[in-house]
Parts: sequence; structure tokens; C-alpha cells
Amino acid sequence: MDVLTVTLNPALDRVIEVDDFQVGNIRRVFDPTKVHVSPGGKGINVSIYLDQLGIKSVALGILGGLTGRMFHMKLKRDHNGITTSFLYVEDETRENMTVADKKSNTITELNLPGPKVDEKHLNLFMKKYTALLSRVKVCVIGGTVPTGVPLDVYQGMIEEAKKAGIMTIVNVHGESLTHAIKAKPTIVKPDIRGSKVVMGKSLETLKDYVESAKEIVNMGTKMVIYSFEVKNDLVVTSDWAYLFKMKTELKSENLLGVGDAYIAGLIYGILEGKDLFESARYGMAAAVADELTKEKDIGGIEGMNKGLKLIEMERVSI
Repeated sequence: MDVLTVTLNPALDRVIEVDDFQVGNIRRVFDPTKVHVSPGGKGINVSIYLDQLGIKSVALGILGGLTGRMFHMKLKRDHNGITTSFLYVEDETRENMTVADKKSNTITELNLPGPKVDEKHLNLFMKKYTALLSRVKVCVIGGTVPTGVPLDVYQGMIEEAKKAGIMTIVNVHGESLTHAIKAKPTIVKPDIRGSKVVMGKSLETLKDYVESAKEIVNMGTKMVIYSFEVKNDLVVTSDWAYLFKMKTELKSENLLGVGDAYIAGLIYGILEGKDLFESARYGMAAAVADELTKEKDIGGIEGMNKGLKLIEMERVSI
């Protein structure tokens, strides 16, 4: 097993495709092919994409209720390359609902809160986490923190992984991100979809993004990856900064999960022995491959390799 993905607050994702979504109107969907249900959450999605690349992973998370059991059943049925290690609580696993409107090229998301996790269950979860670290080379930590869990929980997880000599990749947001950065994870990909604020600073211009990334690198992280203007990714290390650009036409309704596909492609490069720059290229290629499809699918290694031909790089002054 090469990779551990951690998702404290998984979700059952429901994506509904429509041609003209209008707020306040009743919309009946009769075509079952327009409704897609899949296990989701940051780390879970990374495991799904890794499975498509032939990389085995163990997915660690907290599930609850009937929704949680449906989640687990579907994940095991559809993805043989994913080993699961879930802790069950009483409250229901959350659902995320997305309306993808092809006509307006938009997506509308409703992300629910998920179960409450008490101290007892969190301690049990951390024991599972610590035990699994001895089996992997890379640990991916992502997503929101459930109710009842302290916002600095990821900081402790990163510190434990570092003690075990494990590479850590973090994809979180808000105060949880601020705490996580203090632990000096190997790679940080801030989740700025809801708010373009990182460590209390608002990001608007490319200069803002570069300066924020440099600040995180100076704190001890090796590489920072920012989504910039949706279609581009800014990748910064202590030695260089590049904009990785998508040469294809962007379809916003297909953007769900592309950040998680990026991390899977990045990990593929790392496990293949590539340096950070080449690994970042594989990450962007996987994101492009995923954007070209409707669902969580990068078309395996072949699809990712096609994605390599659809990106270009521009060096940015730091």
C-alpha cells in the first residue's frame, strides 16, 4: 500500500444534470442517466482517482447511519483498488448535492454538515490513523472538519506523519488550513473555492497568490499549489514559480473533483520518482483529463498522458 487518504467528513455526492436551472421553479428529472451518485469527500475522491491510475490506497474516514453504509457499499463495489478503514458514529453521513447546468455552464452546490463526532470517537479514529501510517509512503489529508472535532486536528495528524517519515499532502481551507500549515506539511493545496482567504489574507491578484505561496513555503512547506482564475494552477517552491495553463475550452459544469484529480496525478508522478516540477505536470494533466468528462474519471494513465499534451507552463517571477 502506497497511499493513505484521510477524510474526516466524507459525503455521498449527488450530481444532477439540467439544461436550464432556475431558482424557485420545480424541475423534474426523468432521465436516470442525468443523476450520478458516488462516494465523495476530498480524500475519498483522491483514492478513487488513484484507483484509476492503478495505485492502491487505504481510505480512512468517519461514517454514520444508513447513508454511511450506502456510501461504504458503493465505494467497495465500484473500486477494488481501495482498502477502507472507516469508523462509524451514530449521526448520518452528509450528502452533497450539485446541480450542473449545461446551458449556463455553471454548477450550484449544497454541502451539508455531516455527523457530530465526540472526543471518544475522535481518539479511536486517531489510533486507526497512527496504525495505518506504518503501511504507506504518502498521506493525503483533505476536506472539512466535522462538528465536535477541534480545528487544529490536522496539525496533529501532520506532526504524527512527519514522525513516521511520511510525505504529507494537505487540501483544506479556513482556520483548519492555518493550523495545518504550522505543522509544515510537504505539499499544500489550499481549498479556496468558498473563500479566497488564506491565513487571514485575501487573494485577488497573481501577486497576492505568489506572495501567499512564498509565505507558506518559507514556513517549511516544499510546494504550494493554488488554483488561479479557475483554468490555471500556480505552483510555487523555494526555487521557482510556474503557472500551469489549460489549453482546452473550460466547461464549468465538469469542474467537480478536478482538484482531487490533480492530487492523484501529483502522487502518481511522485511515486514514479519524478521531481516536484514533473509531478506537478502530471497533477495538472490529471485535472485536465477529469475536466473533459462528466463524472469522476480521468481515463486512467492513458487519459492523463493525453492531458499532458493539453497544458502549457509559464514561469512567474518570485
